[in-house]
Amino acid sequence: MSVCLTTTLLGVAVLVASASGLLLGAFHSHHRTTHRSSRHTDPMAHAKSSNNNDEDKAVIDLQLHTVRQPPAETLASLSKACKTLEVESFDVYGDYQSNPQQSYLRQFESEVAQRFGKDDAVFCLSGGMAQSIALMIHAKSHSSSSGRSSVRTFACHPTSHLLLHENNAYSELLGMEVIFTGNEKHFDKQNGRLGMAAMRLSDVNDILSSNDTLVTHPKQKSITCNDISTLMLELPHREIGGKLTPWDEVHGMSTLCKGKGVKFHCDGARIFEASAGYGHETLAQTAGPFDSIYISFYKGVGAVSGAMLLGNSAFIAEARVWLRRFGGNLYSVMPYAVSSWDGFRKNCVDNVFVERRRKLARVIDILNVDNDVQSIVQFDPPVPQCSMIHGYLKAPC
Repeated sequence: MSVCLTTTLLGVAVLVASASGLLLGAFHSHHRTTHRSSRHTDPMAHAKSSNNNDEDKAVIDLQLHTVRQPPAETLASLSKACKTLEVESFDVYGDYQSNPQQSYLRQFESEVAQRFGKDDAVFCLSGGMAQSIALMIHAKSHSSSSGRSSVRTFACHPTSHLLLHENNAYSELLGMEVIFTGNEKHFDKQNGRLGMAAMRLSDVNDILSSNDTLVTHPKQKSITCNDISTLMLELPHREIGGKLTPWDEVHGMSTLCKGKGVKFHCDGARIFEASAGYGHETLAQTAGPFDSIYISFYKGVGAVSGAMLLGNSAFIAEARVWLRRFGGNLYSVMPYAVSSWDGFRKNCVDNVFVERRRKLARVIDILNVDNDVQSIVQFDPPVPQCSMIHGYLKAPC
């Protein structure tokens, strides 16, 4: 096997290894001190290079969620999708008042809700908006039911997307505080997130059953466990290589939350990958323990953009009101919704995500037995738990 290492301007390490005719290119390598100012990749360049020769077609680019078509081809495929899905008219402001049988958007939302075993769903433009809406609804409900004028607080893993990539929107826009699950022993200051554990039931129990005063972030407010309205669990944990919380512990968290009057929310940006990783037969099985779920369509599903928030009927009715308040209830979301529906129909069938996990596992197996690769790369987790893994370059400190 021949190995070549290069580094891009984004600080993403690229490993190009040839093994048994397979070319492997590009996996994320997280640096302890590097600030990633952009998540931009160039799918156009990727699409063009993939047409150069047969050898390029064997490249697996692990930086991208899916292989992207050039813009012109993407728009052409949306036209075909409209015909296939029988989308013959525009949605208007979410079609809130429309007969679900006469609105393609409401049919899409209903189809997804049914697959996940939830009462209803609402299409959103972004995950950041969807999860902010969920946090706000749960916080207001918690304050009303408890009769307390509490500090609005939720709990999540310290690598949550809300903490790392949204410029503290939960605090600046929602006026909320956060409690981290786990403690400092889960974060190795020398190795960063390498080896960091997924959220565990013991971590959650330490918070929700605590008799001590808890200190929030970012404003360092003193609260009790009774002030926590929502527990957010990401499946899988993106920032630590796609690790999954053990499924029996997910059920344990759900039971604990119900007993404490805390809503259990799933950051399911990659829930399709998680469901395959758990070996679940249906998406409803994965969604079962949660009061609310956010899912993304532009990642593994391959849509242009789009997200959806799922829950019971009362929750989604209120979410539609909050979507309007957040400015996300556009005159029409047709291009994004059609792209999402098309991607959902094409990718959420026939064990697509199971096969992706198996393919990645085979690739990692090949690399793990190669001495040259092992001398410069460490995978975390050592074996993929879903169709995601992080590779860390071994370098002198």
